[in-house]
Amino acid sequence: MPAATAAVLAGIHNENEFFSHHYLQEIFAGDVRETVERWRAAAEEAGDGGAPGRPPNAALHALGPDFVRFRRAFERERRPERRLTLQRGWFRQLLEALGHAWRPANHPLEDGVEIPVLAAAGARGRADAAPRLLALGVFDADGEGDDPLALRPHRLQFFGEKPPPADVLGETWNDVITRRVFGQDHPPRWVLLLSFNRLLLIERGKWTHNRLLRFDVDELLGRREAAAVQAAAVLLHRDNLLPADGGGALLDRLDDNSHKHAFAVSEDLKYALRESIELLGNEVVRHLREVSKDKLYDRPDEALADRLGRECLRWMYRLLFLFYVEARPELGYAPLDSETYRKGYGLEHLRDLELVRLTTDESLDGFYLHHSLQRLFALVRDGFDGGQGDLLAERPALQHGFRMDALDSALFRAGSTPLLDRVKLRNRVLQPVIRLMSLTRPARGRRGRRGRISYAQLGINQLGAVYEALLSYRGFFAEEDLYEVKKAGDDGDVLRSAWFVPARELDAYADDERVYDRDGEGRRKLRVHPQGRFVYRLAGRDRQKSASYYTPEALTRCVVKYALRELIPDDLPADRILDLTVCEPATGSAAFLNEAVNQLAEKYLERRQRELGRRIAHADYADALQQVKLYIADRNVYGVDLNPVARELAEVSLWLNCIHRGGRVPWFGYQLVCGNSLVGARRQVFPAAALGRKNRKPDLWFNRAPERVAPTMAAGGASAATGGESATHDVRRPVGTVYHFLLPDPGMAAYADKA
Repeated sequence: MPAATAAVLAGIHNENEFFSHHYLQEIFAGDVRETVERWRAAAEEAGDGGAPGRPPNAALHALGPDFVRFRRAFERERRPERRLTLQRGWFRQLLEALGHAWRPANHPLEDGVEIPVLAAAGARGRADAAPRLLALGVFDADGEGDDPLALRPHRLQFFGEKPPPADVLGETWNDVITRRVFGQDHPPRWVLLLSFNRLLLIERGKWTHNRLLRFDVDELLGRREAAAVQAAAVLLHRDNLLPADGGGALLDRLDDNSHKHAFAVSEDLKYALRESIELLGNEVVRHLREVSKDKLYDRPDEALADRLGRECLRWMYRLLFLFYVEARPELGYAPLDSETYRKGYGLEHLRDLELVRLTTDESLDGFYLHHSLQRLFALVRDGFDGGQGDLLAERPALQHGFRMDALDSALFRAGSTPLLDRVKLRNRVLQPVIRLMSLTRPARGRRGRRGRISYAQLGINQLGAVYEALLSYRGFFAEEDLYEVKKAGDDGDVLRSAWFVPARELDAYADDERVYDRDGEGRRKLRVHPQGRFVYRLAGRDRQKSASYYTPEALTRCVVKYALRELIPDDLPADRILDLTVCEPATGSAAFLNEAVNQLAEKYLERRQRELGRRIAHADYADALQQVKLYIADRNVYGVDLNPVARELAEVSLWLNCIHRGGRVPWFGYQLVCGNSLVGARRQVFPAAALGRKNRKPDLWFNRAPERVAPTMAAGGASAATGGESATHDVRRPVGTVYHFLLPDPGMAAYADKA
């Protein structure tokens, strides 16, 4: 089994995301509860003499002692013939517990070659139908526990006197399944591949991308954890793969739900991010007023509030980025194998301080957390070579140093948060921020009970969804004490549109139209924002006016799939896929770009394997896919967005999706720009004289062609659109020659040849 594949349940390995990891760990159990209850009720009804029958999950659980006895006998036995007999006896017990009829035989394939099978099932009531499921046994004669896909059919597995085909004996089971079983004109949909200690569930469509479910029988039936055994029974049972009524398989419904929930937005993070931005914003204002004595901040200032909200969002997304990369060691970016990094630099050690009580003024008003985070941000921005330059690169074991490549991203670039850079944030503010970003919200009715947010289960699109949920929020300063009001019947959710009224107008609102909070004693109190407070909320119709919406992952996948279908005919060579250029004219957090990169990379590998007539080893597929994703994203992906923070988040989102362990850190600063895709990124202007009302008609602007002006920054027109914020890096690629087209639908992923 590939070492990098983690078990989502004890003994169940979700390789290359057969389902999403998030779905299997968080949602799957609820989706199969009805099936398990139906099994239980049917078993009780079928009971004999008052004794209940045994549902499939209980039958599988009961096989634990039998499996232990089989393993002991199998390991003691040295004669191959006897070992095969013992193995078949165990296979029969296991398959029958999962509802599969035991029918061992040589099964003829369409090319006339026969392979040994343990069971073959088709549509019920149609004996002549091609099988839709094959159960294949793997004989590990040496009992070494090798990957079943890497083993070869054994001559003893074939039935009858006819000699087994020599060419089949020379192929691995990987090749037999790929070329012979799934290569038929009418192939089965499902394959169960059993060895003495493992069971693999393979689905024809997912097999193209090396996705499968691997069940470690030693762990599954050795530990016999109820949740894992129940999940295995549901996923492997015959009725859930091939339903008796001929309808849709349960696994198809689970797969649909997996796509719906794969990148489900974390509500806890959205609440945490909004509240944290308010905490940071008010701390910045306090420092500038009380410490810097800056008189500018004694009065409401819309431009300042807008800048402050944007900078705080940037700062918080640095934290979110670091939480993510430290929870995903497979990305190979954060040097988590270095104790020096973990204890001296990493964010994880700061999370351990989230519940430490700060009781003294020195601890509350100190800056330990601020200095630690600034040092970590600088480490990401500037990188680190362990202090030994090239020597450490060649001999990384020297001393206790570590390497960390610099991430040249607008999100971490020096000067991107000028207001926050002037301020030192106190521990009393940063500790609640880290706590908010680390812990779930208390469940209703269970005050104080909070769990840790699992960033390892956070998908790339979730990061974008959390960001896009707050994209149309804005900050403002309360000019006087403001009370929050709502429509009667609403719950006053802080993530929804908010309305504020001064105290003099509060009497005009009924009690159920006022928003209340709970104090520490559980008593109701009006939600009030004192004069001068920085508030970060979605006000009125701002979201509709900004047209900022998160596109669900299922829709993103569908749009990209059908767009690519038009561009990639069946006869297109694999290498031509690498030449396709992708542009998203309304980038947002790069959901469409990431999906396009993912699907293009998968199509390239699928087609390239077919052209070469060989498959990438299963253990190497994820690594190969990541290399192709990096290649495509780094060379062929472009995007435009009006919002400068959107561009920054898209850059980081692409980086996280495509980074490859051992590969260089890509930089998308020249490929993602801030601008208006409806008018193009090239600068074309009309002379001022043509805009005057007193001009003669022939000289008016619509009678003249605009004159092209060479761009001087990467984001053409960004200053006007963003209040002065623009990219500051040098331009190596003339922006005006990249985005030279108008697209009819700025909300969809668009594809164009590289200009």
